[in-house]
Amino acid sequence: MLRAYLNYGLIASVVVWAAIVGMMAYRLNESPWRWAFVGLVFAGGLTVAAILWIKKYVDRLNNTEEKQESKS
Repeated sequence: MLRAYLNYGLIASVVVWAAIVGMMAYRLNESPWRWAFVGLVFAGGLTVAAILWIKKYVDRLNNTEEKQESKS
């Protein structure tokens, strides 16, 4: 459980934040701030995608290092 929290806690917090901002955007009828909030929701989605990409990249680097060490 702790390992899952450490690996995906940041992602979960960004998703919860984006959901709250999305609900605020949904409730702001005819407000000029509505589209700014929608933009923040998309930015949160891009942040989650970037975090997952970086995690995958680092895992790939660690795997190649382990393979090189085992060959030596």
